[in-house]
Amino acid sequence: MKLGAKPREIWKPSSQLSGRFNRLNCKLNRLMVLDHVWTQLVGEKARFWKLEAVKGSTLYVSVRLSVARNELIGRRDTLIRELNKHFDNPWIKKIDIIKDLGASHE
Repeated sequence: MKLGAKPREIWKPSSQLSGRFNRLNCKLNRLMVLDHVWTQLVGEKARFWKLEAVKGSTLYVSVRLSVARNELIGRRDTLIRELNKHFDNPWIKKIDIIKDLGASHE
């Protein structure tokens, strides 16, 4: 930079951020909220129910034991309702259970 030249602007106001960044930021925020709320809702069951992925409006949860799988099936509708309370628009419509391949057979 030359002496007396105007310094390069480092910070930009939020109004100048591109829409693409804002959409990505919103998705990341939703995922962070989802992860936090899931952890709070399942509590001790987190040892058996692991949130693996979200695709569209479906949550994919791996389950270690068949007993925990049956309990998740029973609580599925309640969990979906409780999770959606934390978002402006209902986001989660379905919870799919996938087998935990790394689990030991207890």
